[in-house]
Amino acid sequence: MTDDRDQMDPNYIRQVKAMCELLYPAKTNIDYFPTNFVVHDGELFYIDYECNDYMEEWNFENWGIKYWSKTPEFLEYYKEHM
Repeated sequence: MTDDRDQMDPNYIRQVKAMCELLYPAKTNIDYFPTNFVVHDGELFYIDYECNDYMEEWNFENWGIKYWSKTPEFLEYYKEHM
């Protein structure tokens, strides 16, 4: 989700939060890991198949956001998988 300057477009976070505004009332979580999304013409699309019953511990704010910036969780994942 970064460009060649290693920067996150804040618009992507806004788009995920807009998705959450639809998902949470429907009592649904998706897998918010960034590799489950693609960007086309600046618009973010969820491409993964996973949808689960809503659980607060797995929502975007409590789990997914940790992998959308250089948090310790993201850096550990990167170190292990890249």
